[in-house]
Amino acid sequence: MALWGGRFSQAADQRFKHLNDSLRFDYRLAEQDIVGSVAWSKALVTVNVLTAQEQQQLEQALNALLQQVQADPLAIVQSDAEDIHSWVEQQLIDKVGDLGQKAAHRA
Repeated sequence: MALWGGRFSQAADQRFKHLNDSLRFDYRLAEQDIVGSVAWSKALVTVNVLTAQEQQQLEQALNALLQQVQADPLAIVQSDAEDIHSWVEQQLIDKVGDLGQKAAHRA
């Protein structure tokens, strides 16, 4: 899943993909990204983007993801995600659907 590919008419050359994708390095930051996502979900409650109930649902999903990562951190690198943040976002969306997308795409 390329975050930057919206303007291109063809897929990137595999050499570029290999150069650009950082998951094979930054998978080590999974725990920090998940903890940061929990904090972000709490911030979204303070500005009324999420309800407290939605935030709790997100936090539960993120905590489950954290346990999964702690049990097998190398499983992350099997993904085709571009980087660790993209991987965490996709896992969250897979777990809680539209709510994950709502939280992930608010800046």
